[in-house]
Formats: sequence, structure tokens, C-alpha cells
Amino acid sequence: MKDVCLVLPSKDYEKSFQEYAISYKNAENNYYFEKYMKAIENFHEYLEELYKLSEGIDVPEDSVRTTNYWLVDNNNVVGVVRVRHEEIEGAGHIGYDISPRYRNKGYGTEILRQAISKAKEIGIEEPIVTCNIYNLASKRIIEKNNGLLLGVIFDEEENEELYEYKILASNE
Repeated sequence: MKDVCLVLPSKDYEKSFQEYAISYKNAENNYYFEKYMKAIENFHEYLEELYKLSEGIDVPEDSVRTTNYWLVDNNNVVGVVRVRHEEIEGAGHIGYDISPRYRNKGYGTEILRQAISKAKEIGIEEPIVTCNIYNLASKRIIEKNNGLLLGVIFDEEENEELYEYKILASNE
């Protein structure tokens, strides 16, 4: 994991990110495939939207200023993390996903570890992170990163129960 790093979205990773998006279609995960489909249809526009969101420009009403990063290993995009500059109820400060073909290899733990550092850079000392109560892999990832379980919450929009964690500041 020594050469694995978070990068800001860029044209340099266009082909790799499009393959990343398609990996969700291949895994029949329409939620994430639809989330990233614009990157396949018009990569330039997709990057522009991410840039605006990171600058707090034209932020959708149901969202907050958010900086997206891609976890890259050997020039391959293996994961995406969203660091929100404010907490969103039910989603927290940090949301991440790992390509289905790169799961169970430690990338989830690494993407969250690096995202916690990015959150601290913008003044969020103890970010809130959530995961579906049935997503045991994500639960383990959060707990490995010094997550303190605050409780179970219900996300009405997604109609699901979530574990809500606070990442304790001693996560160095």
C-alpha cells in the first residue's frame, strides 16, 4: 500500500476512472454505476461538476461543499472518497466506495485513513462516517480507523438503518 495515494480527479485518469465506473455495471451495482455514468458519457463535464462541488459552486440543494478524491494504485483508480466540508445527516462527513474488483485487499481501510487526514486539513477533527448495518466490511474498515460507534440511525431517503461512527482524533 506504500504507493497508494489519493488524487484529485483529473483527465490523467480518464480511462481508468471510466473502467472503474464500468466495474459497477459488471457487478450489477446500478447505484454506483448511475452515480458515475456521466464520467463515461462526458468526462470533461463530470470533472467540471466535481470541481465546482469542491469549490462550493452550484452545490445541489440536498448537498454540501464536497471534495472528491480518487484512490490510485499503479495508475489505476481503485476507489472514490467524498470528503464533505459539513456533515450531512445520514451520510456524515466522509463517504467512500471501492471498485468491486479491488475489494478485500485493504483499499477500504487505506482510503478512509487518507480521507481522515484530508478532513483534518479542512478543520474536521473527528469526522462522522456511516455505513449500512449489513455492510460488515465497511463496519470493520471504520472500526480499524478508530471509529467509535455512536448508534444506529435510520436514513429515510434510502430507507435503511445505518451505523453512525465518530472517528476519534487519536487516529494517527
